[in-house]
Amino acid sequence: MSSSNQITLNIYQNGVEYQLPFKPNTNYAIITDLNKCFGCGGCQMSCKEWNTSGMFGPLPDINPYGDLDVMFWLRVLYIEVGNWPQTKVYNIPINCFHCLNAPCVPVCPVGATFKRIEDGIVLVDYTKCIGCKYCIYGCPYGNRLFDPIEGVVKKCTHCFDRIYDPNLPPEERIPACIHGCMVQARIWANILDPTDPGTILFVDKGGFVLGPETGANPASGYLPWRSEYAADEDVELLSQAEYYNVWTGNGVVQLGAQGDNSTYTEGNGQGTNSSQE
Repeated sequence: MSSSNQITLNIYQNGVEYQLPFKPNTNYAIITDLNKCFGCGGCQMSCKEWNTSGMFGPLPDINPYGDLDVMFWLRVLYIEVGNWPQTKVYNIPINCFHCLNAPCVPVCPVGATFKRIEDGIVLVDYTKCIGCKYCIYGCPYGNRLFDPIEGVVKKCTHCFDRIYDPNLPPEERIPACIHGCMVQARIWANILDPTDPGTILFVDKGGFVLGPETGANPASGYLPWRSEYAADEDVELLSQAEYYNVWTGNGVVQLGAQGDNSTYTEGNGQGTNSSQE
C-alpha cells in the first residue's frame, strides 16, 4: 500500500498500452481485521458460491484430500506458531491483493491480464488468455489458478459484477467475501482516498501488507493482531511472502522465532490440511 499517488503501473487494456507513470484516484482494496477473523471460512464459501460454484480446477492447497478438484479464489490460512502447549493459531484470509504494481500484468505475453484504469481491479480477459501460466508464476502470493477445462487462468475479480450491479441494493454492492463475513472482519476501501474510512482505519491501526519485499505493493492489507495476543516478531514473520505462495510450499513452515515445531495449515473448503501432527 502506498501513501503516494505517484504509482508505477504496467497497464494494457483494450488493445491500448498506457505509459508510465499513471495517477489513478481509485484503487479498491479489502482490509481484513485479524482481531475479528476466527477462521470460519464464511468468506471463502461466499466467494465460491458467487464466483466459481460448480467450477473445477486444481486445488489451491498443498495436498488435496481426494479426487475432487475444486477452484477457490479465496483461501483461509491457519498458521500455528509455537511449541506445544504454548501455541497460537493465526487465521489469515488471502485472495488477490490487486497490487498497485501487479507483477502478474507485465509478464502476460498477450495482454490478457490487465489492471483496470477505473478502479485498480486486476482482471483476466479470457478471450485473450492462452493458458501459458506466466502470470501464475509472476504472482508472489499464489493467488492465480489455472482452469484446465477452459484453458485459462482465473482469479479474484473483487466481484466487479456485484459492486457495479444497479439491481442490487447499495449495501450489497460489495464483494461476496465481505458480504458473507459474519463478524464484519473485512472492510471495503479505496486506499488511494485518504478520507476513506477503511484507509483511515488502516493507517490508524498500523495496518500491514503481505510480502512488502516483493515490490508488488499490494492494495489489500490487514489490521494486525492486538499486542497481547501476537508478538511483534510473529507479525513481522507472518508478513513475509514466502509463507503464502502455495505453489512453492511443502506443507511445513519453519518459523524460527517460535521453534521448529511450527506448522502450516490451509483451509480448502473440505477441512484443513496439515503436514504435521
